[in-house]
Amino acid sequence: MLSTLTLRELKYALEQAHPEEHQLFPEAASTERWMQIRKDERYSAFWEELEEQAVRIQENPAHLPQFSDYIVFGETGDNINFENIRTQLYAGLHTFSLLAMTDDGSEWKTGLENAIWSVCNEYSWVPPVHAGLYVNEYPKGIWDQPIPPRETIDLQAAAIGFTLAEIIYHLGHRLHPWVVFRAKEEIERRIFQVYFYDPVPQNWELKTNNWPAVCSSNIGAAAIYLTQDSERLAGMLWRVIGALRQYVSGFDEEGATPEGPVYWQYGFSNLVFFAELLKERTGGRINLLAEPKIEKIAKFPHYCMLSNGKVVNFSDAAEELRFHTGLFHRLRQTFPSLSLPPEGYQSNQASKPSVLWIEAIRLMLWTSDQPAAEATGTSDTQEGVEERIFAGNQWVISKVRQPDDSVAAFAAKGGHNQEPHNHNDLGHFILHAGGVNVLADIGIGVYTRQYFQPEHRYEMIQPGSHGHSVPIINGCRQGFGHMYRAEIVNQDITEDELLFELDLSKAYECPSLQRFTRQFLWRRPVNENSQLILTDQVTMHEPGSSFQEVFICGVEPQQKGPGQVAIGAVLMTFEANQWQVEVETQLTVAHPAIERTFYRLLLTRKEMSESFTSQFRFEIT
Repeated sequence: MLSTLTLRELKYALEQAHPEEHQLFPEAASTERWMQIRKDERYSAFWEELEEQAVRIQENPAHLPQFSDYIVFGETGDNINFENIRTQLYAGLHTFSLLAMTDDGSEWKTGLENAIWSVCNEYSWVPPVHAGLYVNEYPKGIWDQPIPPRETIDLQAAAIGFTLAEIIYHLGHRLHPWVVFRAKEEIERRIFQVYFYDPVPQNWELKTNNWPAVCSSNIGAAAIYLTQDSERLAGMLWRVIGALRQYVSGFDEEGATPEGPVYWQYGFSNLVFFAELLKERTGGRINLLAEPKIEKIAKFPHYCMLSNGKVVNFSDAAEELRFHTGLFHRLRQTFPSLSLPPEGYQSNQASKPSVLWIEAIRLMLWTSDQPAAEATGTSDTQEGVEERIFAGNQWVISKVRQPDDSVAAFAAKGGHNQEPHNHNDLGHFILHAGGVNVLADIGIGVYTRQYFQPEHRYEMIQPGSHGHSVPIINGCRQGFGHMYRAEIVNQDITEDELLFELDLSKAYECPSLQRFTRQFLWRRPVNENSQLILTDQVTMHEPGSSFQEVFICGVEPQQKGPGQVAIGAVLMTFEANQWQVEVETQLTVAHPAIERTFYRLLLTRKEMSESFTSQFRFEIT
């Protein structure tokens, strides 16, 4: 319905819904339901910690970021300290509001009022990392100007607007009217006036990544809560729906996004949160989720779940992920064939929920008392194999049950080198065995100013092609830009094999390169261990000076003999006389939320010619 909905239909549905039909988020209004959740032993540790945090906040209230905190991003590119201060500032908003839902609110009333007031006192809801995002030279051209950039809306600002609007809707009757008035006033000034009163497009309205989903959905949700006039609301939501259509256009026809499952969850979950509110506001007349492409998008993460909590994490993402189980429960109401994530991938009532209001309240209310759903699977081939070639975004993922009942998996990607959260990684692949991403993706780097400037970004190990399992040709790495791209040469799925071949000739900044193709042959016969055969074919205009294969390993490689390297549960074999082998000193990649060790296995070709073929076999042992 998202793709076909008209403004006339939207306006009519909003006008026809009677007040008693469109109680918003009715689950949250049930005191009995909240008390049931509050007494649930599976949540006891969460509520105990939340109460302890509330006491800490009352005893040591957070302070607003100072100007010196704000300006440091422009001076050094560092954003971590500001985010830490801001996290403390907003902790009270989430903590006191969640606690207030479970009783009459008297114990937490003052804390919540103070938290809302502090949020309203902040200089801008847009953090410095996104200040002036609309400037074409961003993040340049911002911090050396005589006046600060005009107000815009980013991911965080939009989420603050939604959070405040929803809290006021459910708890406003318990709060001092001045606090409620102030919150509404700030949402109007910082969100509605910026977005709905100014026809200049927001930067993210032109994109197809998670931004239009998160920003527009949060703005639209706040509008639903705070705008009573149906005609005005129809005009507001029409712009929101246009941005959501832009977001959905970034998924290919098989439902894949080049941002992968981590950002799938971030963007798509917010679309679902908004769609559910709109369905409630229109008395069930509009369900934006009810169309085939949305169903395919909903099923995309299933293919990305490997085993032991590991996922396919191309681009800026960690290799482990827990999914919002409430989201999947709610999606199953529209798509009954959708599977819940396996237990090791669930963030649910048995684990600590998020303390962010928008996520936590839906995690608890949408999953509580829901029966466990049987996994139905989404296999496209024979029993024991789940795989798909996502031709639009040039991804392939295959998962195979091994004779010992473990999961072996292979994933590879093409695409182009200006994708959302882009890494220069065309032809890169992941090989999963024994619960580990043996051939791995380093994933996300630290989000500094420099990390998002191409002249610095692709010298860093995470986004640069030298940090991926792709070769360095004549000393040349892959280039950044839409013109650096892959083309699918061949794709085929048979009973025992999957073939995926890419032409990577246009991926490199290498004038001497004439043609480079990479073929993945994934052999997965029934009742036998799987193996991957990687074949690179290279043609130069003249004999090159060097050719180096790079393999990013999630466990330390061990050379076993000539032409043999053991990498965890995988044995890699190759022509020993063709290669000089080196294991680079372990690479520890630090991130505020992750610290992980990787290894670069380097194979340098001993003799060069105008044309040559390199083959590597990876056997699951």
